[in-house]
Amino acid sequence: MRTTSLLRTSVALAAATALLGACSDSDADDDTTATPSSSESSESTESTESTGSTPSTPADLPAGVLALPEAPTGGTSIDVAAGRYRVRLDDALSFDVTLPAGSTVHDNGLFLATPSFVLKTELAGEEYGVPRDPCTDQTIEPAGSTVEDLVAALSDLPAYEVSAPEAVELGGAEGAYLEARVPRGYDDSKCAGGAVQLPGNPDTAVGGPAPYTGRWWVLDVEGRRVVVQQNCWGCSDRDLARAPKTAGTITFTATP
Repeated sequence: MRTTSLLRTSVALAAATALLGACSDSDADDDTTATPSSSESSESTESTESTGSTPSTPADLPAGVLALPEAPTGGTSIDVAAGRYRVRLDDALSFDVTLPAGSTVHDNGLFLATPSFVLKTELAGEEYGVPRDPCTDQTIEPAGSTVEDLVAALSDLPAYEVSAPEAVELGGAEGAYLEARVPRGYDDSKCAGGAVQLPGNPDTAVGGPAPYTGRWWVLDVEGRRVVVQQNCWGCSDRDLARAPKTAGTITFTATP
């Protein structure tokens, strides 16, 4: 794997460790879990009380949409206040997303870590694909160029339990939605770095330990393939049911 891939894997594993710590508490005492409820999360997005960085709204952004703040010099992440942010995918395409309090932006918005999960949104061109084996051979094999090509590859991915694809609309784009799991009993000790690799671009693919629960959207955004992954390591169904619906707030837009 490339160096950048290893570095980004460490980012994901750090986020996974934090999530595992929070979720293990809820598993041990499900009635006293500290995971925020959906109503609490919704309220937090409207709160102005946060220790994160809140930038001003540039003139070329709609009212209520904030520019994504830059990480400090020499860093790759920054904590942000609750709010709606513009994230750039490339010179032509961006998306707006509402982040709850306690969120951290990694790699210029490639990874948006909320207190409940890590949201990853990226262009999925012809290099985007799936690992040959998510555990033992994590080389990314390209998965065609269409939404259908990628959905077919995801549906046959080893190590993961993947649901049947469902037609979906997200952020003004149409595509397919899948749920993926690596069960709690999966032996990840034989995997490279103890991590089960996720689909992705060769230089941005990451992995994490079992158990894993993912919600994947494979979208056609004006003729361009985009993948949104909501990744959570160590989460229960109850945790996810209580988590903010961050992915559902995404709206795709042209880059100013």
